[in-house]
Amino acid sequence: MQYHTGIKIEKRGIPKMNKDELIKQLRAELTGDLQKDIAHLQAVAEDLRGEENADELTAAAADLAFEIMPDDVRTKMEDMTFVNGKRMDLAFGEALKLVNEGRMNGAAAILKTISDKIAQYYEGENPKYFSFRNPFEYHMYRYYFPNDTEFDRAPFDFAHYLALYGFVLLEQREARAAEAALERAVKFNPVSADVRFELAELCKFGSNQKKLLSVNIETLRYATTADRIARALANMGFYCYREQDFYSAAVFYFESIRFQPSQAVEFELQDVLRRMKTFGQKFTPPTHGQTIDVYEKYGLQPPPNNDLVNLAVTLAENAKQYRRTDLEALFNRVAFDLTNDPHFREEMERIAKEKREEQ
Repeated sequence: MQYHTGIKIEKRGIPKMNKDELIKQLRAELTGDLQKDIAHLQAVAEDLRGEENADELTAAAADLAFEIMPDDVRTKMEDMTFVNGKRMDLAFGEALKLVNEGRMNGAAAILKTISDKIAQYYEGENPKYFSFRNPFEYHMYRYYFPNDTEFDRAPFDFAHYLALYGFVLLEQREARAAEAALERAVKFNPVSADVRFELAELCKFGSNQKKLLSVNIETLRYATTADRIARALANMGFYCYREQDFYSAAVFYFESIRFQPSQAVEFELQDVLRRMKTFGQKFTPPTHGQTIDVYEKYGLQPPPNNDLVNLAVTLAENAKQYRRTDLEALFNRVAFDLTNDPHFREEMERIAKEKREEQ
């Protein structure tokens, strides 16, 4: 069954280019209507997120948006989007660098400032802001929550920013503060599996089995790639092991490895099998029916999520109709990641070939 969303995708057609070429094109497209021009620059920045030099290009689009604003509007926007005298995304980049260097205290200080700015301007009922990372996440949200139409696009990836803050707080053993940050992150991107992985780690740390199960169920629902599916299933293996349901733990670890081989998960599976052996239990690779029984036992939908597959296929067809090859490629990529069906890979190769011929 295919789900028809009725979504219409307009063709903007931003070709691959460098920063100077982009600025030249965008300047030529300015209309003098500030509201329309800002909306256009935001839309272009969204399109550019998939480019190899996305950070450079989106920063250029943001700089141009600031340039064309009247002084009073620019001052207000700077107050809303700058921390420590720098644009928020640049400040976050500094924090991420510190995290990678293991300098958690320095990262925490920057991320707290970012968190406070987000809370000051972007949290509340009206307007509601989301930071979907790509068009498919946007359509996922519209599919699952069709009646929620009143929201705006956050200027930066606040879900990612707050998720990193939660990770840092957990590293500092500030579990309650970490949970608050991660719950806020989920609100900024309700269909992100990645944010929920950090929440799952927090549940493990605090031995909160009840919440871990609910987080795992939601994570698997929104997992769009084999590695995310595998990680969600490994988390279910961990949950079942803690519950001493060793057979189910073994099945979930086995399933996790099926979606993506992992030495770490194999070690966990071997540990479960040793525990089963001490209790006189044997384990053989489960049949399809036995596997389904384990999923159903814990209220899980066996992956891949057919709703997401059908949504990706429908969106790819829609994008093809409107000649949005960039989106057509993205949606076919999602379908391929979910199913590993060679048909979608062939479609991606066809689109890539057409792009090369156009160039």
